[in-house]
Amino acid sequence: MKNRHDITQAVINLLPSHQQMSVDDATKVWYRNIRSDGGARLTDLGYQTFKMLDIESWSIALENIKQLRVNKSVLLALDRKITFPYYIDFPGQQLILFSSREAMLATLYGDLQKFLENYS
Repeated sequence: MKNRHDITQAVINLLPSHQQMSVDDATKVWYRNIRSDGGARLTDLGYQTFKMLDIESWSIALENIKQLRVNKSVLLALDRKITFPYYIDFPGQQLILFSSREAMLATLYGDLQKFLENYS
């Protein structure tokens, strides 16, 4: 399993040479949690960068996204447990995952809370 630093470097390598930046700079603008041990939730700019590069992603419909906004424990669990980049699309009510394994498991559970409780 790759860590966030390695994933970020791999994505930077996909950028055209005139858009490349350091891993530290990319972390600051692509991820919501910029700590070195932080989670992999993408900012809007990070998501747009991954999307522009056609990095494969999987969308999971979120039934009640308003609860997710309020439920900080779910947001913290996502931050701690999801190992690959992900994006929460609040207007579209989607959780977008950039890991086929995590997307498959979340889909099989059918309930984000249960998935997060059991995923390690």
